[in-house]
Amino acid sequence: MEREAKTTFHAVKHREGGAVKVAAVEERAGPRLDPPNILWFFGAFAIAFGVYALLQTIPNDQSGLWRFLAAIGFFTAFVAAAVILLRDRSWVPGGLAASLAVGSFPAVAIAFLELAGLWPHDPFLRPFVDFSGYWLGVAVSTALVGAIAFAVARFPFVIAVSVAAVLVGSQLLTPAFEESPSADDRVAVALAAGAGLVIVGVFLDAFGRRKEAFWFHALGWLSVASGLVVFTFESPGNPDRGWVPMLAVSVLMLIVAGPIRRATWAIYGVVGYYASISHYLLKELNESRWPFALLALLLGVSIFALGSILNQYGHGWAQRFVRRPPPALGP
Repeated sequence: MEREAKTTFHAVKHREGGAVKVAAVEERAGPRLDPPNILWFFGAFAIAFGVYALLQTIPNDQSGLWRFLAAIGFFTAFVAAAVILLRDRSWVPGGLAASLAVGSFPAVAIAFLELAGLWPHDPFLRPFVDFSGYWLGVAVSTALVGAIAFAVARFPFVIAVSVAAVLVGSQLLTPAFEESPSADDRVAVALAAGAGLVIVGVFLDAFGRRKEAFWFHALGWLSVASGLVVFTFESPGNPDRGWVPMLAVSVLMLIVAGPIRRATWAIYGVVGYYASISHYLLKELNESRWPFALLALLLGVSIFALGSILNQYGHGWAQRFVRRPPPALGP
């Protein structure tokens, strides 16, 4: 009886250990859309908001010493939490703690510059009009800290913080080339920066680094889409200069989305495609007459049909595009 009980105990222990390992592997495979992940991510955003709100309440006396110490304290606490959670195989909470450390780094950098008497106390949007090397330096250093954090934590969301810092930095750099930049200047920079990020994402995809590539695609196309929207609605006399490239880019994205297996391309593409075609239908036709309704119906059918084509042939096209990492060499 004692041997049977011991055998049963070890079997149960083995199953429990296996379940823990499986859960860890599933979590490491990527965040899922389930209640714990939703609460973890929402909580991380709320923590970041609370940190900056709390830092703003600290009096900026003694040359910003207390604000600097508080910012260092938050940054250190997030780094320590990330190390502890990642060692405990809590990949998503640990990765989010690393993301919070990167997100709190600008507060550390700004507080340090205030302590050194170098930080320009200008209105918040002034650096986007008049170039400030200190603001740009904070953005660049944040992106670099994010790259280091990702190299350690290997959590893809950290890349989102770095990419966001790159996009902000590109706008802060614009006044260095054009004094008091216009909306067109900012749109051109947004398009160039977004296109550059998307190109990086495509190269990462081609070498099988799909998790790392996601945020380059998502935020890169967001920058491009924002630029096209500004081109469309801020144009004084020629709105087509925004709608025409939006339609062309959207069609290209929908065609390519299947071969590269990127849902982000399909989302941005279908929104741009539908919005552009709907704009021209509303512009040329009476929305209360049957030709408009029929063409709107056919527009939906075209989107549905493209989805069926990608479902049928997209996997085969993808095999020609994605390059798998080379196998490890044996001894």
